[in-house]
Formats: sequence, structure tokens, C-alpha cells
Amino acid sequence: MKLRDWRTREQKTLKELAELLGIGQGANPSRRVQRIETGEAPVDAILADKIVSVAGGDVTLQDLNETRRAFLEAASEAAE
Repeated sequence: MKLRDWRTREQKTLKELAELLGIGQGANPSRRVQRIETGEAPVDAILADKIVSVAGGDVTLQDLNETRRAFLEAASEAAE
């Protein structure tokens, strides 16, 4: 399941998810979560594990990888 789909299903805001993931500090944590949801921002192993845990396994490492891959492929095609 995509992270955005999980967040929507659970009726969480971007800010609430940022706080659950421990990234609620900083200039704009909601934007950081949004970038993770779209695949624009890479996710390191520690954050990926937190996402899987917070989502109760509904979002998997494979889901995060597929989201990032789709973003990179779309960006590559747009650059051509």
C-alpha cells in the first residue's frame, strides 16, 4: 500500500504523520512527508523501518521502493 493511501485511510494529516515518524521538527515537516509520499525524497533505512512500523506493516519496504522508482522513472522521462 502506498504511504499516502495509508495516511488517507487512517485520516492522518501530513503533520500528524511527520510527528508519528519523529520528523515533526524543522522548517516544514509536512512537506518532507509529502516528498516521501510522492517518491521525490529518498528514505533511509531507519526512516523506512519507522514507516513500516507506524503503518503496522500495511506499507512495506517494497511499497516505498516502488514509489521512489516510479518517481525517478517519471523524472527521467520528463528530462528526455
